[in-house]
Amino acid sequence: SLASSLHDEKEKSEIILNSIDDGVLLIDTNYTIQLFNKAAGKISGWLQKDALGLDYKSVIKLVNDKTEPYSDQQDPLRRIFSEIAPIRDNNANLLTPSGKTVAISLSVSPLISQDNQVSGAVAVFRDVTNERQEEKQRAEFISTASHEMRTPVAAIEGYLALAMNERVSRIDSKAREYLEKAHASTQHLG
Repeated sequence: SLASSLHDEKEKSEIILNSIDDGVLLIDTNYTIQLFNKAAGKISGWLQKDALGLDYKSVIKLVNDKTEPYSDQQDPLRRIFSEIAPIRDNNANLLTPSGKTVAISLSVSPLISQDNQVSGAVAVFRDVTNERQEEKQRAEFISTASHEMRTPVAAIEGYLALAMNERVSRIDSKAREYLEKAHASTQHLG
């Protein structure tokens, strides 16, 4: 029967939604959470059953890097109802009930009803704390490296130290003697 096949479809959807690592959240036009999968709970620090039926703002607390709350103009879950096009935010942070900040990437899509009205929105988000941390370290490394390249002495010293490191390079005693002299002379330049 149609009823049982619809029921099966719903069960299948729930199994899929609860088995993926991305947080999935569905809100209606009153900004009320209608669907909240397991991963959404894990990332946000909320239990599924507690989040359902609440205003999303009390569950999904979006903040910037300075942990200042998003304004309605910044908040993709608000903007979606007036912009009516998918919105991505890769720099969002989520404030959990325990006060922890989780770096997330978030994409929000409008749900369009048959009469072309927005009937709700689906948000998919994931924890990108590690990626953002690596990105930050990469940026710091690049800025440090480029700073050192502006000071050639530091770079030369670095290369000399590498060349003289027996684990890194094998050089004969004549070359070593020469490098040691060169190294000693760079000490005066620094």
